[in-house]
Amino acid sequence: MTERGRAWVMGLALVLLMPLVAITLSLASPRLSGTITWTSALGLLATVLMSLIVVLVSRVRGLTRILGVEVSNRLHRRLGVATAGFTLVHVLAAVLASPKGLGMLNPFAVGPATQAGIAATFLLVVIAGVLPRATVRRYGQTARIHAVLGVLVLLFVGLHVLLFGDIAENPLVRVPAAMLGGVVLVVLLRRWLIRPALGRGAHVVGAVRPETPSTSTVVLHPAGRPLDPLPEPGQFVWIRLRRLPIAEEHPFTIAASTRSGVLELTVRDQGPFSGGLLDLEPGQPVWVDGPHGAFVPAAVSGPADGGLVLIAGGVGVTPIMSILRAHAAAADPRAHTLLLAEREGEALFAPEIVALSRRLDLSVLRTEGRRLDAGMLRAVLPTGVPGRHQYFVCGPPPLVGAAIHGLGTLGVPAGAIMTERFG
Repeated sequence: MTERGRAWVMGLALVLLMPLVAITLSLASPRLSGTITWTSALGLLATVLMSLIVVLVSRVRGLTRILGVEVSNRLHRRLGVATAGFTLVHVLAAVLASPKGLGMLNPFAVGPATQAGIAATFLLVVIAGVLPRATVRRYGQTARIHAVLGVLVLLFVGLHVLLFGDIAENPLVRVPAAMLGGVVLVVLLRRWLIRPALGRGAHVVGAVRPETPSTSTVVLHPAGRPLDPLPEPGQFVWIRLRRLPIAEEHPFTIAASTRSGVLELTVRDQGPFSGGLLDLEPGQPVWVDGPHGAFVPAAVSGPADGGLVLIAGGVGVTPIMSILRAHAAAADPRAHTLLLAEREGEALFAPEIVALSRRLDLSVLRTEGRRLDAGMLRAVLPTGVPGRHQYFVCGPPPLVGAAIHGLGTLGVPAGAIMTERFG
């Protein structure tokens, strides 16, 4: 864990825990118990979880380098469900405690504070229950709708808390609650206003180099300062074709990067956005946000280190190539085992992989259309204790799932496997 990542984890944990500790102490204190109710406590708990979601999805690099995209996505989904659950319990408790009963859910018969709470709850239900099942033509549209609704929920929640005022009346809760609100505000401003306004991440297309009939490598040169920090092997970036922060954007893995900041992204034409990226002409601007991700091998620390087992499907070979190129340049002494599941006629980087095998301790096996299973994995796994090696799996969800299952049956501990699912 980097120093920046450790600082973010510790700071975020402190800011999130302080309001919860303050609530517990207030409810247990005879002097302060009258300043906060269980209904308010449930609502504040939902707000804390919501704040954590906001920070997790705001691409704080210190956190994304630790968690990676897969863990972040799982946390996002689970915290979203938990937030919706605590919010509904909060609403139920408020209805039971109110003399109006269900009448308090009528937005035309209540005050502004309750109206703001009703609006936030309605939008949260849309995000958690309706939006994931809605038929939306493009991934980018779904993401933007989700982001806009999420910001509206936060605004209504903040208005709800401020107008009710019971949190502000509690001397123990108001300070950590204000700190939490301040952190969320700073993260949002940095993500949506400050970085875009400063033009961070501006690049220009240097070339679009065909690799196969449906796949090309896009070369990007920094228009100003290179990404800071520079990408590590296996990381990815978000790309948008307009400067506006609400413009459609998609994640792409970095196939190669240089010290001068030049990026190479190997992209398969799988839809309007990726197809449009491949149609760009040299000199056209794009905006890059990153680097992100934890799909990064640990550095070699001595001769006792285990080797690397790299399993890739289709365009999932892109981060694997980034790792192999970097390790070849650094003369990494470890054994590298590469298992490739490719479409017929679309063997990406085949000549370069042969060249890399001369510079690295690298053995390569192709599935040749066969289904990935434990038997095939057993044939390529290096000898020794499975937990000593690092395992990296990248590709479509079925391949990643099959690899995880097969490695598990062969005794590989789950903590030794890093994954990224494409699609």
